[in-house]
Amino acid sequence: MLLIAAVRPRRGVLFGRHRVSVGGYGIMAWRVCLVAGLSSALLSGCASSGNESIADATSESVSAQLIKGKTTQENVRGVYGDPAKTTFTDSGNEIWEYDFARMHSKPTNFIPYVSLIHSGAEGDKKSLVIFFDRSKVVRQYTISSSKVDVSQGLITR
Repeated sequence: MLLIAAVRPRRGVLFGRHRVSVGGYGIMAWRVCLVAGLSSALLSGCASSGNESIADATSESVSAQLIKGKTTQENVRGVYGDPAKTTFTDSGNEIWEYDFARMHSKPTNFIPYVSLIHSGAEGDKKSLVIFFDRSKVVRQYTISSSKVDVSQGLITR
C-alpha cells in the first residue's frame, strides 16, 4: 500500500529553530510575546525604600529586641542602624523613627492608553518609633503597618 501525502511548501520566517507563519502569529511567536510581556510586568513592577531591618519586623520580634528600661540607644543602633528621623521633646527626651515601604505597580500601568487614565502603585508601609528617656534608654516604642495606595491619572481614588 502506497501513501501519498500532499506536501505544502514551507512558508514563513525562521525564528530560531522554529518557523513562524508570515500571514499571522504562529504559536511560537504568540508564546514569545506572552513570556516577554509577563517578564517585563513582573520584573519592573516592584520597589522598596527605607530601612530593610524593619521590613519583616513584627510586634513580637520588636518586643524581643527592645526591652523598656534596659535597651540603650547603642543597642538599638546595632539592631536597626541609624534612624531615618530624630526629634527631641521639650524635656530633652529623644525620639527615633524608622520607616520601610514596599510597593508594587498596579496592573493598569502596563495597558497602553489606560495607564493615562488610571495608574499608580500599592503596597505596605511599616513604621517603628522609639522613645528614649534622658539616660538614652528605651522608655516606649510602637510599630505599625498600613496599606499604601498611590494613584495618578485622570481617575484617582
